[in-house]
Amino acid sequence: MIVHNQREKGAIAFVVFNQPEISTDKIPSVVMVFLMALAVSTTVQASPLNKFQLMTEHWAPYQYEDGKELKGYAVDIVAELLKRTGSSQTKKDIQLLPWARAYRELETTENTLLFSVTRTPERENKFKWVGPIFYNTTYLIALKDSHIKIEDGHSLKNYRFGTIRNDVSELYLKRYDVAPKNFSRHNNTKSNLEMLMRQRVDMIVVGWEAFKDDARSLGLDPDKFEKVFELDNANVSIAFHPKTPDRIIAHLQNTLDEIRSEGLFGKYLRKHGIEQPKGFP
Repeated sequence: MIVHNQREKGAIAFVVFNQPEISTDKIPSVVMVFLMALAVSTTVQASPLNKFQLMTEHWAPYQYEDGKELKGYAVDIVAELLKRTGSSQTKKDIQLLPWARAYRELETTENTLLFSVTRTPERENKFKWVGPIFYNTTYLIALKDSHIKIEDGHSLKNYRFGTIRNDVSELYLKRYDVAPKNFSRHNNTKSNLEMLMRQRVDMIVVGWEAFKDDARSLGLDPDKFEKVFELDNANVSIAFHPKTPDRIIAHLQNTLDEIRSEGLFGKYLRKHGIEQPKGFP
């Protein structure tokens, strides 16, 4: 009998010549159990996302559509995650949906994931999480010539706000007891900006990076606006339906940690011109 130990692409193969057939009933049961467990584990790690509905929303510069191609910092991160976990899916399988629709799908439909989702205490137990992929500070933004000054959150009840339906923007305002009647609800920041320019709202609720990108896309100068109040600062992650198996979440988190440790977070942030808090990534 001649045995060769061959290594190719990180796998180990044993090639046996002139070896008579071995009946499985002669293999110790503990070995059979080990081999079966190894096979199951390998299958799970090879393609944990194949059956997932991959969803995102427009939130430039993190994720957005350029022509028919999906681009952005978070898209690059998720595409790398898919690749490293052995998924047959790519960024071409990611659906760009209105936020309210995508969020509803995540709440009600198994085998779904949504990015990028602000991870708040109110949402913590509603989903399972892999992240963070970046941090976002949410501001109230107004036109400079409106001269709005906010000393504390209790005065917010006196203003009108452009918000995104079911978004964290509404959640933050509700913390300050702002009534929904003060919300002008839309599907995206661009619509809120248009309402602000028409003086239909006093402020919009958005992160500064996303605001600058959307303002420029509408031909507006970001320097004519200002941050008048900071609502919150939170990590942004990939959210999964709560019935997603923990072993898959753990495997994806470990893979994301590897991507971050290799410096790809920083590379993609620089690629898209995004600033992050000191110490991240």
